[in-house]
Amino acid sequence: MENLLNPDFGVMALTIVNFLLLVWLLHKFAWKGLIGALEKREKQIAEDKAAAAQARQEAQQIKADLDAKLQDIASQAAQKVQEAVALGNAQKEQILAETQKQAEHLIAQAKVQIEAEKNKAISDVRDQVVSTALLAAAKITQQQIDQQAATQVVDAVLQQVQESGQARA
Repeated sequence: MENLLNPDFGVMALTIVNFLLLVWLLHKFAWKGLIGALEKREKQIAEDKAAAAQARQEAQQIKADLDAKLQDIASQAAQKVQEAVALGNAQKEQILAETQKQAEHLIAQAKVQIEAEKNKAISDVRDQVVSTALLAAAKITQQQIDQQAATQVVDAVLQQVQESGQARA
């Protein structure tokens, strides 16, 4: 055991020679391959970084494009809503106008019909008054008055009554 702590210069010299031979062999055969692999790895890492930066930049550009398209779609949707509201208001106004025209037309028709009914009622009353007056005159005078003369007399009396009624109004 005591020999383990004492240096043996022969073993040391052989170890140094083996180490130097190993370094020379590595340098001669493997060093270029190791350095080439390290440089290749370093180059690959740099390329990956550049690709990642480019991909990030492209992603940001795509995001900006999509945001712009989304805003455009939102503005188009708002515009279409406004157009739909305007169209709805226009249709409402058109429907109201058509309804107003129909109501006015119905009122005009009703007035014409009322006037016709009024004229018919006046005519019926006139005929009844003439018949009643003829009957009364026939009874009073005990003679027959001809129908045409009686109608003329009653029409004249009614005309006077209407004129006096209009003068009061």
